[in-house]
Amino acid sequence: MNEIFISFKCRDENKNFTKDYEIAKDLYAQLTQKGYSVFFSTKSLEIIGSSRYKADIDAALDQAKILIVVGTNVEYMSSQWVRYEWDSFYNDFLSGIKKDAALFTLTQNISTNDLPRTLRNVQNFEYPQDLSKIFDYVSNLISVNDGGETAEDKNETATYTIITGKQVTYADIESASELDKVVYEEIYRAELSLCKEWYDVNPDIYVMAKDNATGKILAYINIAPITDECYEDIKNGDFIDTALSPEMILSYDMPYPYNLYFASIVIHPDYQNSGVLFSLFNAAVEKFLHFGRQEVYIKRMLADAVTLNGKKFCQLFGMQKIKSSNHDSSLYEVSMLPPKFRAISQLTRQLYEYYEKVYIQRKWLFED
Repeated sequence: MNEIFISFKCRDENKNFTKDYEIAKDLYAQLTQKGYSVFFSTKSLEIIGSSRYKADIDAALDQAKILIVVGTNVEYMSSQWVRYEWDSFYNDFLSGIKKDAALFTLTQNISTNDLPRTLRNVQNFEYPQDLSKIFDYVSNLISVNDGGETAEDKNETATYTIITGKQVTYADIESASELDKVVYEEIYRAELSLCKEWYDVNPDIYVMAKDNATGKILAYINIAPITDECYEDIKNGDFIDTALSPEMILSYDMPYPYNLYFASIVIHPDYQNSGVLFSLFNAAVEKFLHFGRQEVYIKRMLADAVTLNGKKFCQLFGMQKIKSSNHDSSLYEVSMLPPKFRAISQLTRQLYEYYEKVYIQRKWLFED
């Protein structure tokens, strides 16, 4: 199975190898040396000995978890076959066929503003200085071992599985509601019916860790995009989650800089020091990176920290305490665009660098 697909223009109009090909060949050599399974058309089609070009390209695209578009020339990156490859891959992501797919570019001497719109909005790396960043990025998505097991495969045999968005069911929300009773005082527990209404508005507010043995939710976070008015009400310090109505929650249905409310961090006491929180948060960060490709951005984030773990996490992420609430909790806030948060993992570093670039290119969009 080819986990990574490298897309590039192989030859120019004179049938000579392009500079794009030379970069793609170098990338292919380094990735395969690190143990990854990579589809590099010139080499891969030669190995399988097939003349069914489109059929084999389609098969490789179906298998790939990551697609890297290599380019030194915008015209080459928009050429018939290269465009077919990245456009097909991206459409599979948008349609939900490839829920965990990652698409990014590796360019040299090209302004990202000149790229086709789809490629303009994905993570870009510069060749050769960013190669190490690419390897870090890939390692977050694919684990290499003797059995060729991916990170997703490993997760299936782990203690828990991370679920988010429409992977979450009403039964999972009910299980999370039971977990609230273990962690929260009654004043902070939202009614189950209200949690389901939140989910109906925007399933992406939840990221959960589901015990593989019992099917129970052992930890979850609730991060909801909310209206400007709701954001300011929460910031005033006299607002708690139980007053959050479905009308205050937004769906990610249009390009927009959203205000985010980090409503809940709930972890079963038995898993407090298991690393599950970082698994949840990294999954949320991956979601933000995916949203960015659709021009959906997070402008700022607010948290009402009730538990000690919540306060510690806010501080770790670089959020600043702005005040104490009227219900014995602490309010924290951080700017996402421009990025002021702390990169506490490889994925948050990628988000930081991506948001930094987005802010430079579209500063006007995020100014009040």
